Parts: sequence; structure tokens; C-alpha cells
Amino acid sequence: MGELSARIAENMGQRGRVVVVSGASGDIGSVCARQLAELGATVVAGYHQREERTQKLAVEVEAAGGTLVPVQADLSAPGGPAQLVRAAVERFGRVDGLVAAAGLRTRRLAMATDAAALDRLLQVNLAGTINLAKACLRPMMRAKYGRIVLFGSRAGTSGLPGHAAYAATKGALQPWAASLAGEVGGHGITVNVIAPGAIRAEVMDFSPEERDLVMKFIGAGRLGEPEEVAAAVSFLLSPSASYVSGNTLVVDGGARF
Repeated sequence: MGELSARIAENMGQRGRVVVVSGASGDIGSVCARQLAELGATVVAGYHQREERTQKLAVEVEAAGGTLVPVQADLSAPGGPAQLVRAAVERFGRVDGLVAAAGLRTRRLAMATDAAALDRLLQVNLAGTINLAKACLRPMMRAKYGRIVLFGSRAGTSGLPGHAAYAATKGALQPWAASLAGEVGGHGITVNVIAPGAIRAEVMDFSPEERDLVMKFIGAGRLGEPEEVAAAVSFLLSPSASYVSGNTLVVDGGARF
């Protein structure tokens, strides 16, 4: 049993790996960063705003014996994604994994979404994510190893009334990831999308009445926890997921909206 446990720990762990996590100041991104650090990864935690929250996370991780380095970067700005990856390479010499958890969500009817709002969503959710993944590819290809996990959404797989533009920007990630997976698989790199459903957050964007309605359509009968999403992300970044690529893993408790 001891040998089996050691083998599982090796196959699921991140010891010796350097993982970039964008959106590390967010509800889910921060939990992903913390969990990866607990599994042994050196985490480069990208954030745009909420510096104080990210710095606090770094202190907590380091107090527990881990390593988490906050890096400020605007992924929607020219050069922002490259800046985050460059910080990781300059300090640690490598990038083994990417968790692209940064994103922008707006609640607005399709007919009420103007060009400026759509452009902002595209710049953050689609272009920012794609450019960050591309920036990671060169060091990963040199190392012949890489794990890329992009954050989509269940809205991006099946739509969500009131979030049409957001759903479109998230839905576009799946075919892009599947295409990239076919291009870089020979270099030992996997590319997948994680698509969370209704997950508990510090600030929820629906009313108590809407929450009760949502619960009726979730098989698990409850909201998901950020730790449950992070566990799926950790698997996709692990050596055990070496033959999982080009896919979208939906984490939604069996929701059927």
C-alpha cells in the first residue's frame, strides 16, 4: 500500500514543476493556485487587480511550506501575457503548466450587449487566454513537456440566457484548444478546457429566487465548491493525464439547464 500511495502521489503531484496561474486573485483561481502549491508546484500567480488578496495568498502558501510568487499583468493589454510568462521563465527557468483562470463575466441580454462590451469580453476571455497559452508554448516545447488548462464555462458548452456574449467567448476556447492539442501533442504537451457550472463564489450574480430555481436543474442539488474545480484542474495538469488532450471537462454536478 505504501508503494501504491507513493506512485499515486508521483503521478498526481506537481513537485518540481513551475505552473503559471492567471486569475489567481479570483474565487476559483486562488484555490487552484493554493492546491497546486500543496501538491508541490512552484506557482507564478498572475493577477490584474486585487493585489492585496494575491499577496495574502502568497504569505499563506509560504507559511505552509509552498512557493507562490504574485505577478501583476493585464492579459488584455499588448504584451501582458508575455510579461507574465517571462516573469516565470526569468525567475525559475521554465514553465511546465498553465492554468488560464482569468476571465470577465457580464450579465447582459444579447440585444443589450454593445460593441464595447463585446470587445472587452473578447479581449479578456478569448484573446487574453489564447495569447497566454501561446506565450507558454515555446518553453514547453523546448522541455518536451507541458500541461495547459484553459477556463471555459458550462455557459460556453450549452449557452446561458442573459450571458450570450460571455458564453460565446468561452465557447470559442474548445475548438481552439482541440486544434492546438493536435499541433503540439508530439512535443509532450496537452491542452484541455475546464468548464465549471454553478460554483459558489464570494459574490453571486443571481438572486436567492434564481438560486432556488437553478438548484432544481443540478443533479447534485447544490452549488459546486471551488475546491472541486481545482481538483479537476490538478488532474489535468498531472502526469497521469498525459493521454487526455483536446477535451473539455465539465464540472457542473450533473446540471441540465
